[in-house]
Amino acid sequence: MIRVKVCGLMTERDLETCIDAGVHALGFVADHPEPVPWNLTRSEAAHLISKVPPFACSCVVTGGNPDDVAETAMSIRPHVLQLHHRETLDDILRVVERLKPEGIRVIKALRIRADGLCDFEIEDPGEAARVLSKTGLSGILVDSFTEDKPGGTGITVDLDTFISVKVNSTVPVILAGGLNPGNIGGIIRAARPFAVDVLSGVEIRPGLKDQRKVREFMKEVARHS
Repeated sequence: MIRVKVCGLMTERDLETCIDAGVHALGFVADHPEPVPWNLTRSEAAHLISKVPPFACSCVVTGGNPDDVAETAMSIRPHVLQLHHRETLDDILRVVERLKPEGIRVIKALRIRADGLCDFEIEDPGEAARVLSKTGLSGILVDSFTEDKPGGTGITVDLDTFISVKVNSTVPVILAGGLNPGNIGGIIRAARPFAVDVLSGVEIRPGLKDQRKVREFMKEVARHS
């Protein structure tokens, strides 16, 4: 089955909703360098992660200065750290080197602009995937990007661009951006990602998940995996 991460969790209620629905990875935004509605403090994220049961995966989404990022990860101790800002290749290498001995895996969000290029020092998606695959990352997450919204844009990624990243990567590639219960089936059939990541597509409002939408999303993923 294609794996599912639900991101932007902020309450025990929503965490329990996702666990009950069979969500594989629980995502918590913490210490993000830009103002986003889902941002938690380190202590808030650590408290919620302490409630994640065995056999489920915790993921902290953050970004910025590599030393600050590593300190955030070391403080919260998730299974996975997701870099979701404007980290350079050097930043990524430093974070991976710091966290690998601690058993914390690192993935990098490759954010795609409306023009189809990456918000990254390597703008070509395929070439960026080839280079990122050699940094020690455990995965690449392809997401949409706009200047006014660093995440949770509600905008889908061009699937040809996603496939270009997937075929050029030697690590698992995750698809995010504009996913919801209504479109996820067709997107899975067309793109066959390793995993999918949903945020605003299963929300009532930022920070409050819709229990029905979470369950419907999981059912659609299972149906088309």
